Order: sequence, then structure tokens, then C-alpha cells
Amino acid sequence: MKHRAGIACALLGASLCLAAPASGEDKAEPAKPMPAQRVVVDVRSDRILLLDIAQVDQRLIGVGERGFTLVSDDGGQTWKGLPTPVTRTLTGVAFKDAKVGVAVGHGGSFVRTEDGGATWSQVTVDEAGPDSLLGVTHLAGDHFIAYGAFGLYFDSQDAGKTWQRITVLSEDFDRHISQIIVVGTSLLLVGESGTLARSDDDGATWTALTSPYQGSYFGALAVKDGSVLAFGMRGNVYRSLDLGTTWQKIETGTTVAFMAGQQLADGRVMLVGNSGLIAESADNGQSFVLHSAAPGKGFAALVERAGGGIIFAGESGVTPLDPAWLKSR
Repeated sequence: MKHRAGIACALLGASLCLAAPASGEDKAEPAKPMPAQRVVVDVRSDRILLLDIAQVDQRLIGVGERGFTLVSDDGGQTWKGLPTPVTRTLTGVAFKDAKVGVAVGHGGSFVRTEDGGATWSQVTVDEAGPDSLLGVTHLAGDHFIAYGAFGLYFDSQDAGKTWQRITVLSEDFDRHISQIIVVGTSLLLVGESGTLARSDDDGATWTALTSPYQGSYFGALAVKDGSVLAFGMRGNVYRSLDLGTTWQKIETGTTVAFMAGQQLADGRVMLVGNSGLIAESADNGQSFVLHSAAPGKGFAALVERAGGGIIFAGESGVTPLDPAWLKSR
């Protein structure tokens, strides 16, 4: 099974299969461009599948199933559903500032906003075809990159208005790319079948890294002490102090897949994944303590709110959590 299909099924269940969509809706040809729109819809914040979430100034924006976004302007106390011009599942979102952002998803979907997520416009990228995009990263200025199934990798120098496909590693590279993160002046790529690569020129060229693990990586995190974490299937976490040249396995005590990570303002590192699992580290990822916040409900992403506290996104929409809860466990 190809990586992100494996990712989603192993991680949050069959409803999240990203690279091998099973529904008729996801098998259809990409929709034609539609204009920006603002229509508030009745979407329960605990009954929608979300795969990514971002803090944009004081606004929280989550993206997920059928092209919907969830938006909160009061720190996550209340949410409103806003559609985008696409009806495919959105898998990733990134912003350059409080106004301009890009979201990507199934069926080669690209959408962008210039008003902080209030309205979205579709961008047609023919080279993406019907395959799934799995994430988007803002690098600097108007520079965004998007990536996904079967080695898809796109570069935009104009804040997502146009995209150019770029070859990663080789012409026959077809591994699914889970995530690309910024690490200092370099980029680190993690993906299917132990795929690890680094770019030192903003993604123009890539160098394959030797992986200590042949299973799929689902995410990576740059830590403030200069280390990097790569994590994925069966609770695997690896830590590098030299930008991915060498890796140390971190024992986690779980076989549950980790899907996303973030370092909080107080320095704690947090990884989240299937079955409501939270792994917390107070030593920059050298060791972890496990917590269960929502048994049976998988987490796909998390964000620390500007006013404090954490919002998780996943199978149950948005789930808020006070970080003090973890300290009390």
C-alpha cells in the first residue's frame, strides 16, 4: 500500500485514506476554478474530520473533509464553517501572514485566500492531476511549497497564484512525501518507506539521507535546541543533531502512530497521533511521557493558541486542551 494511504489508514482510520480515495467524489476529475466565496455553513466543530490547523494572527483555521474550513476568532470557544471552492478533502494549510494563505488536498486541489481565510479561490494546477497533495509549507516571503502522493512536489514564488512542478531526488522518485519542514537554512523531507532527504537551496535540489528505519515517516519537527525529530508508524521516533545525517532512536513505549508535533512556548515538545495519544517531552525530545486525551479518536494536527492552551484537530474536529492538564497527569 502506498504511503499516505497507509498513513491515513494506520493513523486515523479508513476515513482518512488520502492517496487511495475510495469515494466516488474523490475519484472524479478536478473541479473547474470557482471564484472566492463567503458562505457560513452549519458544521459542528466536533463532527467534522480535520487534517490540519493553523493560528493566523488571532484567528484559528482548520481544514478538512469536503473542502470545508473551520474558523474561530475567539480562541476556539466558538467555530463557524466556511466552504472553499473545492469539495475534496483538504489536508494542509499554511500562511505567509495574517491575510495570505494556501491550502491543498485531494484531487490535486489548491486553494488560496487573501483575507485571512474568510474567502478562498481555487487555483488550477494541471500537473497535479487527480493525485493527493498531503501538505503545504511556507518558506519565506511569497515562497510556498506543496507536496504529496507519488513524489508530487510543487514550488510557488508568487504566494500560491502559480505553481511549478519540481523533481525530487530523481525522475523515477515515487514515494509519498508526508511533510517538509524548515530547519535553519535547510529543508528536511520525510515520507514513505523510510524516505528522508535534505535540501540546502530552498528545495531546488535534494540529497537522500540514510534512514535508520524503513517504515513510513508521517511528520517531522525542528526543535529549539537544534535537534530534529522524525516520527511515524508504530510509535517510532528518531532524533538527529546533525540535520538528518545520523539518527538516534527514541523509545516511546507505544506502537500507536504519531502524526504531528509542535514545541510549545514553554519548551515542551508534544507529538500527537492515533487513539487520542499525546507524547510529551520536557527535554527536547530525548524522552517522552504518554497521555491519552481522547481515547479512540485520532489527532492529525495541533496548534498552540495565541492566548494559551492547545487545539487538536482530527477525527472529532477540534479538541481544546489546557497544557496544565498534562502537568497534572
